[in-house]
Amino acid sequence: MTAKELKNLAAQVRRTDTALRQLAGRLDLSDTDKKALVKAAMVLSNSGRKLGAQATRAKREEQARDTAIAKATLEAKASMAGWPVETTLDKVALCIGGQLESNLRHDLQNGQTDLAWSLDYWAKQARQDIPAEAAWLSVRDGKPVNELMALAREQLEQIRTRPGTIALAERWQAGMEAQVAVTGETSRG
Repeated sequence: MTAKELKNLAAQVRRTDTALRQLAGRLDLSDTDKKALVKAAMVLSNSGRKLGAQATRAKREEQARDTAIAKATLEAKASMAGWPVETTLDKVALCIGGQLESNLRHDLQNGQTDLAWSLDYWAKQARQDIPAEAAWLSVRDGKPVNELMALAREQLEQIRTRPGTIALAERWQAGMEAQVAVTGETSRG
């Protein structure tokens, strides 16, 4: 359970504890029934305290995890700063490495009106997604983020040399050149 869920459950338990104590005091019940309600309220009271403590621990753990992910993300972005993203092949490979290949194919097939902008957009998205994913995995698995980014860099180099990546980059380059040619003719005409 998350810290919020634990906190909500603890509050619900405390409300039920209070309700049972009030019922025991207000209803016309036998002593045995009143004692049973009070005993149940005591059990809930103890459980509520334990849940409150669990919620506090969970909240601290969640905050520590979030802080660790933020720090690892910054480290991952710093290690990614030197990655090449200049040519169409670089950008297409980066997008494929960032799990955005379907977006590239969709924009290319559906005749995106500005392919250069679209490719830059998806490359920028991949530059955000790859470090975030590496940071999350680093914190989850307890591995150094620089090690994970080095693996991602190796995978990117492999992706860049695949025939399918090269073919997709060539299609993107041809599409962008065709758009520039049409734009140039339109402005002259």
